[in-house]
Amino acid sequence: MYNSGQVQLQSATWLQGHSGDRPSFEAVVCHTFAPNRVHQVFMMPQGLLFLELKKKVGSAMGTNANNAVAMGAVMGGLIGAAIAASIADNMSSAEGHENFEMCGEEELYQIAAQRRRSFVAKNDEIVSVTIDAPGGFTRMFGNSKLAGYVTVRDRKLGKVKMEVYDQAAMSVAVDSLPRRLKERVICNVVFDRNSTRFLPK
Repeated sequence: MYNSGQVQLQSATWLQGHSGDRPSFEAVVCHTFAPNRVHQVFMMPQGLLFLELKKKVGSAMGTNANNAVAMGAVMGGLIGAAIAASIADNMSSAEGHENFEMCGEEELYQIAAQRRRSFVAKNDEIVSVTIDAPGGFTRMFGNSKLAGYVTVRDRKLGKVKMEVYDQAAMSVAVDSLPRRLKERVICNVVFDRNSTRFLPK
């Protein structure tokens, strides 16, 4: 159970940790002819590192973590939702999920090399990144937990489509990808404070 002092401390720690060169977000990488896999996408100086997680597709954040995201959004819209990612990450860690926030770059690459479905999209090979929110039809008849899509088009990898399943992870992608890749990023979403989710522009 978090009290207000802990929330403030966690928020400050998260901002310090994610204002540097290595923000990250969790996403499901979709494959046409292979099972979808959960990855942690790190924004490294060399490009985007897709580190395969042991987490199964379909495992979602718990109620407390979802409440933390909603609380963060009320605190300050996009930034508040992003801050809440720290709380959600800590809750996930407590539930036995992997946490790579304290790993150095070399350590992350070593772990990725041991997981055969990990890969890297190099900065100079990324053609474009598109960020989209699910439409009303998808929310109504598809997966209501889906927060959005991130699609990377790469000269060597082709099209890498990701599904993002929480608003905090989406906020990291929306905030960090345009800063890292500038005009190559097309952001088609806007954060709605009333519903505390990203919607199509």
